Amino acid sequence: MINQELLRQQNLEIIKNIKIFDDDFLRLIFDGDPEATALLLNVVFDRNDMVVTMVIGQREIKGIEGHSVKLDIMATDGEGNAYDIEVQRQDKGNLPLRARYNSSMMDTVLLPAGEDYSKLVPTYVIFFTEKDTIGDNEPLHHYMMQDIKTGHILGDEKHIIFVNGENKDESTRLGQLMHDFKCTSADDMYFDVLAKRVRHFKEAEGGITQMCKLIEDMRNEAALDAAITSAVDTARRYGVSEEAILADIMKQFKLSEAEAKDYMLKKSA
Repeated sequence: MINQELLRQQNLEIIKNIKIFDDDFLRLIFDGDPEATALLLNVVFDRNDMVVTMVIGQREIKGIEGHSVKLDIMATDGEGNAYDIEVQRQDKGNLPLRARYNSSMMDTVLLPAGEDYSKLVPTYVIFFTEKDTIGDNEPLHHYMMQDIKTGHILGDEKHIIFVNGENKDESTRLGQLMHDFKCTSADDMYFDVLAKRVRHFKEAEGGITQMCKLIEDMRNEAALDAAITSAVDTARRYGVSEEAILADIMKQFKLSEAEAKDYMLKKSA
């Protein structure tokens, strides 16, 4: 029998210590909140005039043949530009290649069938990394495709940005934003817009209820992940064919073929 009071206390402790650098919390903070998302983008691009017209947390884009992808935050600004906003706490995976893949998947949903390529809008994939991923202590790196010899910009309007979470220069807005991403208390944050959102989810009853639901979903997802991993690893150890494993986990865990394939690809990486 689960002790509900003990479980609630555990949840409250998790809520107390969670930061915006946790991707699940990031989604809650910015999902459906154009004001908070506009603040973030204005700081990254060192502007004050950017307006966000749409923001969706955990936008899933299905891959037809390859991986599907879940974007932490997908947003659109008043000029029609599209943004994928991600956080990365651990040094795992090849972030440049992940950014490339996310960018390509964004294009699949931004250009409707039959439309001319001229309808493609500028896209920005922004990774906030808790560690200095590039390793040169720069606060931000903004990449575009260009000619290696001449430096000429190709003009495909694809942008990839890495924001260094180890930036501690709090004399700048970007340094202050990175400080706020690592805060556990709204009282310690620089930006009132973010502090208000954090305070809602950590202190208001409605926000705490949402957080408890999020934590429960995370527990369930982790349990499912462990169960599928065990089933796949055991079958592979006994030499079961990949086709048979695919069919088995689809049936056992009620996965679509695309979900099962994506999962097995991920576990093979």
